[in-house]
Amino acid sequence: MELLIVLIALLVSAIFSMLGLGGAIIYTPLFFWLNVPLLAAVTMALLLNSITAASASMTYLKHRLVDRRVAFPIILTSILGALTGSYLAPRVETRIIILLLSIILFLASIRILFFNSLCFSSKSIDRKTPYLNTRFIGAVAGFFIGVVSSLVGIGGGTFIVPLLLILGFETKNAVATSSFIITFMSLSGFIGHLNFETQQLDVGLLLYAGVAAFIGAQAGSRAFRRTSPRTIERMFAVVLLLMVGKLLYGLM
Repeated sequence: MELLIVLIALLVSAIFSMLGLGGAIIYTPLFFWLNVPLLAAVTMALLLNSITAASASMTYLKHRLVDRRVAFPIILTSILGALTGSYLAPRVETRIIILLLSIILFLASIRILFFNSLCFSSKSIDRKTPYLNTRFIGAVAGFFIGVVSSLVGIGGGTFIVPLLLILGFETKNAVATSSFIITFMSLSGFIGHLNFETQQLDVGLLLYAGVAAFIGAQAGSRAFRRTSPRTIERMFAVVLLLMVGKLLYGLM
């Protein structure tokens, strides 16, 4: 199982780094199906998510694709949200977490399949919107995104990318800025879960999987500038729908 988890980390990080996501949305259910306890799966997913996002962010920062003026307020509030979510996770029934995760996966897959992109239109709001308003809206949304992402172990990029596009970002800037934000959001959620839970984690496995996630994200982020991710998005949507079915079946 250890080798399988490392291979999953390598493949998922390569693909998801091109979408502005860290991969936790797929790590959590996969690890859970591999008989990892749910809260331990969430904790592992958040760590790998932060490593993937940090690795990709190194490349995006180098190419000046990250808007730090908008990112920092969201990072601050999302950290508070992530810590809140990790505090609530052990206190919420497992079935409720699985149901919430299933709903999020379903909504994400429907958006990809029927709204022509993993994200919304980047023309929703003119980019001339005052930065003060943009940062305020982003900061408020960031808290709630942090809570949900840490509670169910999805990382947050699923919501951060559409949020940035609604705020007027171009797609590539939204993807890059999202990676930068979820680096801190996911790491905060991981630290929170370590503090508020009693789950035992395999440190050696996390180390190997973390290295694989870093390498995969480097490959994906470097290919990002030359790749159109639409085909990957559609395949991803189908996988998400299959996961929804499997999760809901397990609740019956």
